[in-house]
Amino acid sequence: MKKSIAITLLISITLIAIGIYYFIIPSNENLKSTSSKNKQITIGYPNLRIALPVIVAKDKGYFKDEGLDVKLKSYETAQPMMDAIISGKINLGGFCALPITFGAMARSKTDLLFLGGMYEDDAHKISVMLVKKDNNTIKSVKDLKGKKIGILPTRAYEAWLQGILIHNGIDLNDVIIRQIKPVLQGDALAKGSIDALFTNDPAATIIEAKGIGKELTKEALVPQSTGLSPFYFGSFNIRKDFAISNPDIVRKVSLALDKASKFINDNSDAKLILAKGEYFPEKFRSIVKGFPNSYFKSSNQVKNEDLNKIKNFYFQEKILPVNINVQGLQYGN
Repeated sequence: MKKSIAITLLISITLIAIGIYYFIIPSNENLKSTSSKNKQITIGYPNLRIALPVIVAKDKGYFKDEGLDVKLKSYETAQPMMDAIISGKINLGGFCALPITFGAMARSKTDLLFLGGMYEDDAHKISVMLVKKDNNTIKSVKDLKGKKIGILPTRAYEAWLQGILIHNGIDLNDVIIRQIKPVLQGDALAKGSIDALFTNDPAATIIEAKGIGKELTKEALVPQSTGLSPFYFGSFNIRKDFAISNPDIVRKVSLALDKASKFINDNSDAKLILAKGEYFPEKFRSIVKGFPNSYFKSSNQVKNEDLNKIKNFYFQEKILPVNINVQGLQYGN
């Protein structure tokens, strides 16, 4: 009797062991499947040319190569995208002009990491000043005194325009600055509700392609007025609290964006990717080929000193209302 019970107990233990082996302990194949499973994240981007590395990384499969399943979420401009990052609706997005990012950090006391950078110089213009195509009275920035000037509706463009005007000896009280949504900028210039427009793509290229406006100057006005060239224009940003909890995701996103930046710098036709799929609003896709070429630096190329220098510039110029600490926030340093 005791022997029978012992045999039964042994068989039961054996069956349990077999069950654990096959059903609880994963096989090597399951381990491989789990380790290679893509991590799903949402990345925000503005419907502007500055978002090119994000879209290239998605389109060329660079995110996927790093084991990331990325869903892109578009915003009309960088300002609402940055608001979404600060509020925690999304954790990462870009690219965004630095005054917007710095201002958001100052107001919310939220730390953000900076990945890579978009730079502006005469060969890679980002912001342009436009006047009506048939305008013969405004021939230089100095002629904007007493005029109405439209801008992209962000604090960055207001600040840069103010710097450009001051650099050209114009009192800010002698101009009227109006924030105008990109979709309305062409009509505003054509109808004369503004005399000039300080903006970027896609609006700038659309307005020129339609014969509504022309560039007031061929120089990159922001680098010229600041004395900083190439000018550190903007960056991709990630909430620091998210980055601390997800260092592997941050590393993979950085690698994918670095690949995209190199591809853009090496291929003048990279901008044509913006016209594919659902990346840009349909009305913008036909003019993508007219965009100027862009220049981006990888995370390892942009140093923390660069970030601190441009932050100090904005603080000294009172564009940034309070000083903030950005030490250690340039990723890759």
